Amino acid sequence: MKVFVNLPELEEDKEELENRVANFHATLLIEKIKGLNISDTSKKKILDLILKDIKEKCTSD
Repeated sequence: MKVFVNLPELEEDKEELENRVANFHATLLIEKIKGLNISDTSKKKILDLILKDIKEKCTSD
């Protein structure tokens, strides 16, 4: 699938686009985890590990 995006020019609009894309990615991730054929406890562990990894990457920058 190809997606074409007209990038906004105003800084405020750029931030809104960034937030919406991040929200979309988060929703996809959560739906993928929900769809796994494993226990809810395992799903929670996976989500916790992903969040931990993201936080570590954010603090190392």
